[in-house]
Amino acid sequence: MPATLNRIAKEGVNGSAMMPIIQGVGRAGIEISALLRGAVFRDALGVAGSENIQGEQQQKIDVLSDDIFLDEMRSTGYVCAVGSEEQEELLVIDEYADADWLVLVDPLDGSSNLDIDGPVGTIFSVVKRKTANSESPHVSDTLQSGREVVAAGYVLYGPSLMLVCSVGEGVHGYTFNPAVARFELSHPDMRIPTSGGYYSVNEANADKWLDGVGDKLESMKSTTGLGMRYVGSMVADMHRTLLKGGIFLYPADEKNRSGKLRLLYEAIPMGFLMEKAGGKAYMSAGVAVLDVEPNDLHQRVPVYLGSASATDSLLG
Repeated sequence: MPATLNRIAKEGVNGSAMMPIIQGVGRAGIEISALLRGAVFRDALGVAGSENIQGEQQQKIDVLSDDIFLDEMRSTGYVCAVGSEEQEELLVIDEYADADWLVLVDPLDGSSNLDIDGPVGTIFSVVKRKTANSESPHVSDTLQSGREVVAAGYVLYGPSLMLVCSVGEGVHGYTFNPAVARFELSHPDMRIPTSGGYYSVNEANADKWLDGVGDKLESMKSTTGLGMRYVGSMVADMHRTLLKGGIFLYPADEKNRSGKLRLLYEAIPMGFLMEKAGGKAYMSAGVAVLDVEPNDLHQRVPVYLGSASATDSLLG
């Protein structure tokens, strides 16, 4: 009998609490996958006519995916609030405002890839509230470092639908089996290869990177011999990095001097997975992503995620 998401209940001290939440993520992934497959026929592509908190044009598919994810988190009965990259403020689930857990999500990472039918994904993490259960959840509950994250993962919408997650003990990949309508364990105990693989970055911006990262990358390339692959969806690029090795990076540049990726919605959950898979996750040389104390719901940071050999070669 294939292992399913039910096995999460047996993983570590928080597995039983995380299982219904991650099952909810799985249901959201199935719904979003169906939405993506039929988006061109449902007038679900193109701009929604609004901007998110980062001042970016929201796509219709972003808004719909955000709604799906919130509904599925509400349906678990275990989530008191959701912080979303698409929402300016924390969304409190009133009927379960006394629950223990908050979920942070980028509901549709890489949505610009949809114009070319490219891969996209969902990124999430789970933290335990700091406020009393008798109070309404507060944004301060979300401002926790990656060391306090209880679970994290992503859903990859590619040729197959995959959910990769960790509840603190290893990283495991589940593939959706449409024949039986469930996620089944397909990639147990994912570990990033210690050598080989690819570097993944938008190298067109190299002349604008800060802190000499352009020169450091040239040195790393000559030292490691890594090839280059870049999709432009963090989920797709990180999935390849976890499976094949190497490094994913998004440095700060002249336009985005504090970095471009969101600490809570992208850097921390992916950094959590990378460390659990035996790799390293840095914001800068000597500063681990998971050690950064968030100060804002939509804070941005530079990101360097990869094998120890690749990250050490790049950052020293």
